[in-house]
Amino acid sequence: MSDLLWKKSGTAGPDGDVMEFLAGEDLVLDRGLLLFDIQASAAHANGLESIGILDKDENTRMQEALLILSGEYRNGKRTLGEEFEDGHSAIEAWLIDMLGPLGAKIHTGRSRNDQVAVAMRLYLKDRLARLSKICTRIATVCLDRAEAEKDLPIPGHTHMQKAMPSTAGLWLAGHAEAFIDNAEFSARVCDCIDASPLGTASGFGINLPLARELVAE
Repeated sequence: MSDLLWKKSGTAGPDGDVMEFLAGEDLVLDRGLLLFDIQASAAHANGLESIGILDKDENTRMQEALLILSGEYRNGKRTLGEEFEDGHSAIEAWLIDMLGPLGAKIHTGRSRNDQVAVAMRLYLKDRLARLSKICTRIATVCLDRAEAEKDLPIPGHTHMQKAMPSTAGLWLAGHAEAFIDNAEFSARVCDCIDASPLGTASGFGINLPLARELVAE
């Protein structure tokens, strides 16, 4: 592993076994978050332009580089390997490699703390949206089949015994209701987490007039 971003110059690094225990699976998890980290980096760069940290040309070059990184990661041309401490440092290293000193400006006004928090929220929003869509599709299939089988008689059951007569339509519609509930619940959870942590930095804010609402939007 290369030197850790937070290691002080001239000091010994942490014990390898300790690092393996604390961060052994971090890279594996970060591989699923990397595209969302790139997405957040693009929004952050727009915010940096809005407050004059990046000029228009610099942001254009930054956006182009991030778009290239996203494409190369999707098609496997770039991978998140053990030479990196985490996905955040990989993105920064790749940008520096592509853009020189300009690439390092992407870290201005943020910390890896708020980076991972926003990447996690973007990941969850994506997965919740997928879940809601799948549940809606299943409910639709159940309702269509319930309409087709609305007059097909089946026995109801209670206490493990046959009870009042029912229909396959009623039974299928009951399943549809459950999936509709799941779709609505997924959407509500998505609304609940739909807030951007960018700008909190290491947890204490930062002495820059960051355009947090712009970046969140």
